[in-house]
Amino acid sequence: MALIQTGDPLYLPITQDPVPKTEDQLEEDAQVMMQLGTDKYASEMRARMMSASLLSDMESFKAANPGAVLEDFIRWYSPRDWIDDEGVDEWGQGKGHLSPRMMITDNPWSTTWASAQPVPAHRQKRLFDDTREAEKALHYLCSKRIGQVAQLLLPTLTHAALYTLSLQKQEALPSLPDVAQSILNKLQYATKPIHQKLQLYEEITRDIESVEALVAQVNSLQHKLGGNNDSKEFTSFLIQLMRGKEVSVPDGSRGDIGARITTMFRDAQKAAHMMTSVSNINKDTINAEDSRYKVFPEPSCKEFILRAIIPRPSPSSTPQPQRLYVCLKRDHIRLAGFFSEDTTFL
Repeated sequence: MALIQTGDPLYLPITQDPVPKTEDQLEEDAQVMMQLGTDKYASEMRARMMSASLLSDMESFKAANPGAVLEDFIRWYSPRDWIDDEGVDEWGQGKGHLSPRMMITDNPWSTTWASAQPVPAHRQKRLFDDTREAEKALHYLCSKRIGQVAQLLLPTLTHAALYTLSLQKQEALPSLPDVAQSILNKLQYATKPIHQKLQLYEEITRDIESVEALVAQVNSLQHKLGGNNDSKEFTSFLIQLMRGKEVSVPDGSRGDIGARITTMFRDAQKAAHMMTSVSNINKDTINAEDSRYKVFPEPSCKEFILRAIIPRPSPSSTPQPQRLYVCLKRDHIRLAGFFSEDTTFL
């Protein structure tokens, strides 16, 4: 591309980087733009708010391209506002003209171009003054109470907690990734508004706490019952155990899990009888004392269930199910029976 009036090559200028803004600052700017309205005054105010970066780019462009006009800048900066015409100019490039909005009298682009001076980017006033912005941030923090500063850390802390939770790989909790994703969706919604809603963070914290408790329970059970056992049978056992139902121990007391459960009860019995705190008794005495105590504690009650299928009330009746439940405790006995009869005689 060549300059329209002089035919000199068009040089791309070195411009200042755009001003970095956080998400809440962008949302504040959008709210200000919406509150200005749609009249002529509002349009002028929007143009003034956006003219700082535009003026810097125009000054850089003029410094890199002496003799340039507004049309040259528009071709580079906003190609959509340059409409091509038929034919070529004297420099061998296509002709064109500005769009209708650029040809409005005293529009922001033309007035800013008229006031712009040819100044390179390194000599311009900085669009983003990091020192001033840092002072504003420090002043903002100094004006807040400790509780308000802690609230500013909620998005970061909850994201860190959720990230730590997502790193947990548990085959016994197959739905953990889906639960973590649902919490993440809720967290994205909570961190969106400028003004925080503590109620949403409380709900997210409770969700993370409940999932963390499940993960801790699985880790504890896996350490106590399985050790390094990663078999499918043991994983299935953990899944059933986490569902809160009665679970049959694989291989009973002869299996690895049963042996670990027996050891846990034996250790509990020792602790109950203060055996672990005895340090001045020799090994033979300790083994003799261990043999005095049973592996499992004394039961608080005993339950018996008798089931039978017999014909009642006569031998020729159809066999019917019968059931008798007995509960034995130290101070009472309870019986509950279920009896059926065949009262149809053919």
